Amino acid sequence: MNTFWLVAKHEYRRMVLRRAFVLTTLLIPVGMAAVIGLAFLVGASAADKRPLGYVDHTQQLDITLWQNQPDADVELRPFSNEATAQTALENGDIQAFFVLPASYPNPRQTDLYFLEDPPNGDTWGAFDDFVRLNYVDTLDPALRQQLLDGPAVVVRDLDSGRTFSSASIINIILPFVATFIFFIATMSASGYMIQVVADEKENRTMEIMLTSLSPFQLIGGKTVGLLGVALTQLGIYGLTLVVGLLVARPYVLELQTAVIPWVYLGIMALFFLPAFALIAGIMVAIGSIVPNLQQGQQVAGLLNFLFILPIFLLAIIIENPSAPLAVAFTLFPTTAFLTVSLRWGLGSVPLWQLGTSWVILVLTAVFAVWAAARIFRIGMLQYGQPLSWKTAVAALHNS
Repeated sequence: MNTFWLVAKHEYRRMVLRRAFVLTTLLIPVGMAAVIGLAFLVGASAADKRPLGYVDHTQQLDITLWQNQPDADVELRPFSNEATAQTALENGDIQAFFVLPASYPNPRQTDLYFLEDPPNGDTWGAFDDFVRLNYVDTLDPALRQQLLDGPAVVVRDLDSGRTFSSASIINIILPFVATFIFFIATMSASGYMIQVVADEKENRTMEIMLTSLSPFQLIGGKTVGLLGVALTQLGIYGLTLVVGLLVARPYVLELQTAVIPWVYLGIMALFFLPAFALIAGIMVAIGSIVPNLQQGQQVAGLLNFLFILPIFLLAIIIENPSAPLAVAFTLFPTTAFLTVSLRWGLGSVPLWQLGTSWVILVLTAVFAVWAAARIFRIGMLQYGQPLSWKTAVAALHNS
């Protein structure tokens, strides 16, 4: 067992010290942060900061109520009539102006005047808040705050008991983040494991290794080492994500009320470990059968499709997370991780499906690693000769 961990430690250190690993691990979060930051800067620079005017024929709106609001980041400017507001608009002093008729709020209809582009959503929303603030000002403070906050819709799933609300918006975001991370981990794992097998074939180290450790110790140790590499990448990506959320939280209201879904994160951790082992086992077996690295990478690219298939059928899963196809993908080992992740964010996954899916995935992963070790041993002993699928299957029967 000590030899097993020595192999894992050696493989981990060998991979994390590679220049390609360092560049890939650092450039992805830095690149994403740069893109998001650039988009934020472009949006902020393009936003019209000029005041928004209004003409109040009801004589009921009090501008001081808005000016006393601590979060009033849009300047509202009152005008006595449309002609004055029109002049300010043409001079560029304001970006647009609303006109409230004397009969407002019966009906609740206003006129909006602008030259080229209407106000953006934030500016428009600020005027809406200003009008609501005035019409509820005389009510009881508790009732006034409820009306200003608007309705709080909470959906409760009867099967799982889970609730969905604005505070759980992160449950919808995380599955897509997990999908991206799993995609990166899948691509990296397949490439690493194919490369590992190719290196061992080319270096011809099997004859020496067989005297001190078994094929299972070799493959298992390398798998654990590469799992550590993947977890290191995920840790860096996760840390980057946490920092990004902390930076964005003061500016995004939904993040201020968001609740971290620890149950979801725990379930994803349970599914990720055997899913990674399954990927590693399949790639080692493929790398042992094909004659060279190039063919191994081609076959790996096709097999990776089995792990990311739910991405291509995302529309079906979103439309009905409990559809028979989604349930089948939940139970199928290669698609289990992504399907469970997406279904958990969009609805609920019955406990029996979670348990059955995880057991199937674990058993399949253990078999894949065991089978990969057997096939790898035969492939090394038959170095220079093509290893047929029939021979690979025979190696499993002769175990």
